[in-house]
Amino acid sequence: MTTVQEFDLELSFPEAQVVIHFDDSDYHASSTVQRVDFIAEYEAHYLFVEIKDPDIPGAENPAAFVTKLNSGKLVQSLAGKFRDTLFFRSAQGKNDRKVLYLVLLSMQNLDNALLLAKQDELRKAIPIRHADWADDCAASCIILNFEQWKRQFGEQSLRRISEGAA
Repeated sequence: MTTVQEFDLELSFPEAQVVIHFDDSDYHASSTVQRVDFIAEYEAHYLFVEIKDPDIPGAENPAAFVTKLNSGKLVQSLAGKFRDTLFFRSAQGKNDRKVLYLVLLSMQNLDNALLLAKQDELRKAIPIRHADWADDCAASCIILNFEQWKRQFGEQSLRRISEGAA
């Protein structure tokens, strides 16, 4: 099982062949490529994972995050990270599997209707499909909150480190 940490969150990818901390500046040197946090490689697909955690204990300005979310700037940033990561991976020759894009948005007071609306905005901002493309650029694009992530991937797949063992 591969376990990774992003600030106060720990995520597990039990069946991944490898998980790359793609947002590691050592990996990209001085590149200005926007990038997702992690890429989990599976036999049949790549999982691009971006983590946003405005509920992190001691967050400096949660209101600024809400403003960014409501203004559409967060969605544009998420779309840019996906596109640049996809471009980078294609240039590496790692475009041989379908891509799933998952955003973990750990924000308890975010209602499901707004979460779905932002997911639709993200699909359009990327965009996932185009009439001139032979294939969609992603097989799926989903934004999940903390609890949805755990339901999708299992109770042990995600935990807040500051709250102790899962």
